Amino acid sequence: MNNSKLTNLKENEDKIRKQAKKLLRQKTSEILKKQTHLFMHEKSLTKMPEPKNPNQILYAYYHNNQLTKIENMELLYNVTHLHLQWNKITKMEGLEALHSLKKLYLGNNKISVVENLEGLKYLEELHIEKQNLDGPDPLCFDPRTLIYIGASLRILNVSENKLTDMAWVKPLRQLEVLVARKNNLENYQAAADDLCTLLSLVEINFLGNPMTRKHRYKETIIARCSQLRILDTVAIHSTSKTFMRNFDKVVRLRQLHEKHKIEATRRGVDEFFDLNMLSGPRAQSALSISEFTNQKPKVTAFDSTYTFMPRAFWRMRKTPSPQEGVAPPMVAPPMEPPPPPKQPLSDNDIFPIKGILKKPMPMKYI
Repeated sequence: MNNSKLTNLKENEDKIRKQAKKLLRQKTSEILKKQTHLFMHEKSLTKMPEPKNPNQILYAYYHNNQLTKIENMELLYNVTHLHLQWNKITKMEGLEALHSLKKLYLGNNKISVVENLEGLKYLEELHIEKQNLDGPDPLCFDPRTLIYIGASLRILNVSENKLTDMAWVKPLRQLEVLVARKNNLENYQAAADDLCTLLSLVEINFLGNPMTRKHRYKETIIARCSQLRILDTVAIHSTSKTFMRNFDKVVRLRQLHEKHKIEATRRGVDEFFDLNMLSGPRAQSALSISEFTNQKPKVTAFDSTYTFMPRAFWRMRKTPSPQEGVAPPMVAPPMEPPPPPKQPLSDNDIFPIKGILKKPMPMKYI
């Protein structure tokens, strides 16, 4: 009896193992049969057809066609990678339903505005280089779109788009890699001011822009972007980064000092005249001389109507008692006494003859 039970148990175990193997084979075959990649590239398509089994597609390839419009994308709600480069697309639309999209490739199209990406909350990469190469206008960015994708976007490629400034990049607070090659960027200081707020930025590529040929371009970008590791495909050493940062601080402090120097000088001159001078006209020559203290003026002119009143005089001056009353406001005394008024001549007055004086002058003979 015991031997028969053992044989039955072994047979049951063998059956269970065979059934498990069959189930595994069926599952693997079903997984292999699932179409996760949709290959629609290089087929001269002018319209995007409706895909078969769209809920299984994760990678969609529509590049190298003649597409002018993005359509039928609401069916590909599970797609994570979408390739639409090398087409004739003029507007970014129909992408709101792609909630799982992580990488979007739109290079070499005719798009003029980056917009309608509010539904892509998981978008990590956006490649939108070489847009509208034949037109003169640069690529524009919708602020609402950038604010929405700024929480997730890590890589951005905007090369060859005729960009003239980088002020639009500020909402992309999670950006790590920025590629902006061959644009029309000239002011590297303004670009550094716009990029210094992106604390996650570790790599920048500005090759081909006019500002890369200017003096102190690399030093300024490295010093202002604290987390930067690679600039124009060249790694940045940590010691050079700290040196550039300290050097930039000194230069900026010096520039601020020079910028406010004239204002501070004017303010100091005004305070000096308010404390030490009586009321009267301002001496403009004193201001011009005080601004250039290191230079010795050749001619110094003083205004005779200005009366100098040193501080010691105000300290030694007695304060009026309450019985005397309040003293009238002081007025600058004249430098010379006024001339006596002219009186009319009488008949007895003798007019001197022209050329002869009333009182003869003593003659000195040599």
